[in-house]
Amino acid sequence: MKIIIFAAGVAVGFVIGSRAGRGAYEDLRTKWRGFADSDTVQHVKGDVKDFAGRAASDVGDKVSETVSKVTEKASAKIDEVTGKGNGSGSSAPSGS
Repeated sequence: MKIIIFAAGVAVGFVIGSRAGRGAYEDLRTKWRGFADSDTVQHVKGDVKDFAGRAASDVGDKVSETVSKVTEKASAKIDEVTGKGNGSGSSAPSGS
């Protein structure tokens, strides 16, 4: 990621500081488009997109599982405190 930011900074610096003017800018732009549109870059872009989709799905599944477990434990604890879980009512507060 740092290399991409560095390359972008170099490119901006080149364009801004270039004495060659519009021609150098157009040349740089053409080279960038050639790079960005290359099969290799497009392949990597697709791989990263697929990986991100799978990772997001995995994280969503894990969050869902964790929420279910926490909900079950919370419900069990509430039942225990209110005396609904064991049917004896011995752990329920006595109202008097």
